[in-house]
Formats: sequence, structure tokens, C-alpha cells
Amino acid sequence: MLRFIFAFVLLPFCCLAQTAETYIGVGNTEANIKNYRQAITDFGKAIQLEPNNAKAYFYRGNAYNNLKEADNAVADYTKAIQYDPNNAFAYFYRANINNERGRYAEAITDFDKAIALNPRADMYHYRANAKASMGNHQGAVDDFTKAIALDPKDPSLYEYRGVAKANLKDNEGAIADYDKAVALDPKNSDLIYYRANSKGNIGDYKGAIADYTAALALNPKNAEAVFYRGNAYGNLKNYSAAIADYKKAISLNPKLPNIYKYLANALSNNNDKKGALQYFGEALKADPNNADLYLYDGLVRYNLNDNEGALADFNRSIELKPTSEAYQNRADLKLGMRNFGEARDDAGQAIELDAKNSYAYISRARASLELKDTTAALADLNQGIKINPSYDYAYVMLGNIAAGRHHYDEAIGYYNKALSLNAADPETYLKRAEVRNKVSDRAGALADYKRIATIDKDDDNLRSRFTRSMVNARFYSESLPVLNTLITKNAKNANLYVERGIAKQNTGDLQGALTDYNYALKLDTASAMAYVNRGNAKFELKDNTGALADIAKGIKLNEGLEDAYFTRGQIRLTIKDYQGAIDDFNSVIFINMENIDAYAWRGLARSLAGDLQRSSLDFNYALKIEPKNATVYLLRGQARAYAKDLGNACTDFKQAISLGSKTAVTEAAKYCK
Repeated sequence: MLRFIFAFVLLPFCCLAQTAETYIGVGNTEANIKNYRQAITDFGKAIQLEPNNAKAYFYRGNAYNNLKEADNAVADYTKAIQYDPNNAFAYFYRANINNERGRYAEAITDFDKAIALNPRADMYHYRANAKASMGNHQGAVDDFTKAIALDPKDPSLYEYRGVAKANLKDNEGAIADYDKAVALDPKNSDLIYYRANSKGNIGDYKGAIADYTAALALNPKNAEAVFYRGNAYGNLKNYSAAIADYKKAISLNPKLPNIYKYLANALSNNNDKKGALQYFGEALKADPNNADLYLYDGLVRYNLNDNEGALADFNRSIELKPTSEAYQNRADLKLGMRNFGEARDDAGQAIELDAKNSYAYISRARASLELKDTTAALADLNQGIKINPSYDYAYVMLGNIAAGRHHYDEAIGYYNKALSLNAADPETYLKRAEVRNKVSDRAGALADYKRIATIDKDDDNLRSRFTRSMVNARFYSESLPVLNTLITKNAKNANLYVERGIAKQNTGDLQGALTDYNYALKLDTASAMAYVNRGNAKFELKDNTGALADIAKGIKLNEGLEDAYFTRGQIRLTIKDYQGAIDDFNSVIFINMENIDAYAWRGLARSLAGDLQRSSLDFNYALKIEPKNATVYLLRGQARAYAKDLGNACTDFKQAISLGSKTAVTEAAKYCK
């Protein structure tokens, strides 16, 4: 069964006296910005003042849980239950910890108590997980059935009940559940994949192939789906199709159990005696001690994503004749396998054998970055550039490090250098565009976006990322022709309609935006972004109720979607629900601490709520990170105007205007006479 990890959201309180409730409120505020250690200290102070305060133990337990300190979390949840035995969520969260620890019986006992106090679909769901982990698949089916009764529109409940039925060998029942899940969530590739497995289990190979194909259209990187489709083709004696699928599966995941055995059988049945690896295989039979042949065979296997085969070949090559090239290639292989420590060691050995191997320095730098050793990475990058100053990726890496440190001008310099060496790399243009936008070089950013559009890599992922970046950078009118062209080529891509809707909405075509959002939802009923942005459009039409309903749907589909909380926070500001707005901006920052606008909006919300001190901290932090962000100056100006500090407010509006804010012009006309 699939496991679920809870994010424990701690609600903020506001008090003035130094009471237990004060410390609880301060602790929750710290926890909401992920400062869990300080939160634990604050909750501890509350407990010192009121040793029987169940809330303090409960919230401290959540903080410990977020720090993965399970023993402390369980101890505090136990205390919370002792002083408030009716806290269903204390049982629920303790149950989840025990579930993760494999203490399923204890978890089920706590789930039982939580359900007795407050029966919810998710409680039955997680109890079902625990039962399935103990092999009680029928018990899991029963719990999922109860969860479905409470939430019949949740496709995941049918999905996991289907898995439980499949574990009971009830494949027909599983297929019936997957049918219901797919009807509710037709774009979920996993549902279609699981249904294909059950169809294969009952010998419906044609039905299985149809489902595997549909699942792969949604998730083309599902190696198991490719593999099992190959098996289905093999069972139908379509060996050519099976061979193609096995080779594709190898390219996606060469570690799939028995994949090579199945490929070999299919090749034999199809009389295909040739292949890329056969040449080196035969050569090695003739000359089994040739280190170079193992190295080249390893490279072929590496290019086929046969990591284990490649590693064996590289190992044998090094055993016969240790060379810088062999260690270098093994280092790159281990980087791909995320074995960063050994990758760094191999790159170091490559350097020992050939101090002029510039690429080895880059590989070691990559490993050091993954190991959080930035100092060593910088030293290796600089040495690699010294040996080979024409390698563009070294400069890209330096730019990434600088951007991560908020040294944007330095990052742009590195990206400039990389592009001077390789002017056709769209990824580098995208990185430079995003950094240029952070320093308000909009003309430069727009030029980079336009350059990406001229480099046609036939890469939908790149197109999606670059158009989203362009829209996020507020190049609305400029992005419309690009999006129109992409939609012409990809008429069923719901995401492109959402992005075009955003561009239309921000260029005054509100009805056109709604049309795009509605069409996106027609293409993908589970598009959280479509719901959220349609909610934003309804907000603009003063339909706050409709806006909040759409955003709630978006959050239900994707709880980690920062845009949803951001938009809802703005709506709550408008309806003067300042604390609710603060909570939403807290959520945005929890999801993405690099969202500087969220700090500014939270600063405005805190100002309107009367918390001027924290408001000031938010604005100061935002400007420290992005001193040329027009939105921050605009919102601080509004906060100051609300506080009757018109002199400083007008200074902020003037600065925002100088950075291109049109809204600031209106605000200045209103307040600055």
C-alpha cells in the first residue's frame, strides 16, 4: 500500500500577556515558518507555566514530528491524550507515526480511537493501509468501503481498494474499482496502469495493452508499464512489439528484474540475433582481458541505461587497466545512480591519474554540490575552467551556485559566459531570464524568452516550463503569440490553456481567460491550476464565493499548490479576513520559501491586522533578498498609507513606479498630493 506523509500545520495565535497561550501562539507562528526548534522551546515554556495544557503538548508533538523526531512526538501526543482524551487528532497522528515505524497493531488501536471520536474518510484510509501492511487485505477492503461511504468522490479510495482486492486475487473486483477511479480521475496514469495489471492477470492481454498504452501516454517514464506491455505482446506472440518495449524499458530503468532475460527470450523467438551489445559481447569472448573493450561495452550499456551492466564493465576495465577515462566514466555513472560519495572518489582518482582531465573536476564538483560541500565544488569548477576554459556547463554551474546565494549579478555574468561558448542552449537562456527578472532587467529577460522560442528542441517539457516562467514574470501580452503557436501544435495540452488564460486575464480579456480555463478543465477535470486561476478570474469579477469554491477544489486536488493559497490570501484580504490571509501566505512560504512576493503580501496582511512589527520584518526581508522588486515597494506603500504614514508611503510608491508598477501610479495619485 502507498504511504502518506502528513504536513502538520500549526495555527497561529495572538496574545499579549506572557501566559501559556502566549507561548503557544508564538510557537505556532514559529512553526508556520518552519522554525521548529524555536517552536518547541516556546511550547516548552507554555508547558512550564501550565503542565496540564493538552494543546501545548499536541502542538509540540507536531513540531517534533516535522523534525522527524518520532520518539519525542509520540511522547507529547501521549501527554496530549492524557490531558485531553477526546483529541481525535492526537490519536490519529500518533497512529501514523506507529504506522511508519511498522508498529501496525499499535497504529490500528489508535486509529480505532480516532475514528470513534471523529470518523473521517482519511482515518479509515490510513487504518486500511495499516491493515494491508499486516496482510489483512480484506480488512483493508472493508475500511476503504467505509471511507468511500464518507467521501464517494475521492478516486484514490477506489484505487487503493482495487489494490487490496488485487492482493486478494479478486482481479474482476479490482477492475471494477479502477473503472470508478478512472471515471473520477481520467488523467491519473497509475489508475490505468493498475487496471492493466489486473486485466493481464485474467488473460485479457489486448485490454491490458490498451490500458498500458493509455497509461504511458500520460506517464511515458513508467518503465514497469512498458515492461508489462512487452509481456502482454509476448503472450500474444507479437515478439517485434515485445522487443521494442523491452528495449524501451531498459532505457528507462535497466534494473528491472529479469528484463534482460525476457528480452533475450523475445529476441530468440523473433530470430533477432543482432544488436548494439552483441558486437562487444563477441569481441570480449575473443579477447576477454582487453580493458578498452570493457570500457566501450560499459559506455554502450550506460547509454542504454543499463547501469549495473555498465558498472560491471567499468569495474572490470579498471581492474585490468586503471585509467583516468575509466574512472571518469564510472564517476558519471555513479552520479546518475545518486551514489555521490563514491562518484566523488572516482572523479578524484581520475584526477590523480590525469591532472589535466578537466571534465573530472566538473564531475567531482557535481558530486560535492550534492554532498552540500559548496566550497570544494567551487574550487573544482575553477580548476576545471582553468584547464579547459571553453566548457560552458562549468559556468552554468557557477551561475546556479551564485543564484542560489542571491548573488544575481554574479550569476548573470556566469550565464553570459556560458552562452558565449554555447549560444544554442535554451536551458541556460531560461536560467538567465529568470535571474534577470529578479533584478528588474525586463528587457533582457524578454529577449532571453524570445530566444528560447526560436530554439525548437521539440521538447514539450521545456516549452511548458519556459511559457510558465514567462507568464510568472508578467510578460502577458508577449507570451500570447508564443502560447497560441504552442496550442496549435498541442491542442490537448490543458496546461497551455491555463497559461494562456492567465495571459489573457492580465491583458484585459477576462472572458477569453474564463473560456481557456473552462476548456482546460474540459481536457483535464483534475487540473488544479485551472480551478485556481478560474477562481482568480471570478475574484476579479467580484464573485468571491465562486472564487473561493474554485480555489478550494484546486487545493483538494493539489494541497501543495502555492498559487492556490496565494490567490486565496488575496481574496481574504479583500473581505477583511486578515488572519485567514496571513495563514494562507504562511502556507505559500511553507511550500516555497523563495516566493518573495508572499512575504510582502503577508507583510500587508499583518499590517492590516495591526501587527506592525512583524509586518515590517516581512517587508525588510523581502527587500533584502530582492531590492528591486516593485511589488514589495507597492505593498509596503499601501501598508504605510493604511497606517497614516503618508510620507514614507509616497516614497515607496515612487520607488515602485520607477521599477515599472502601474498600480503604484494609481496609489500615488490617491495619497500623494
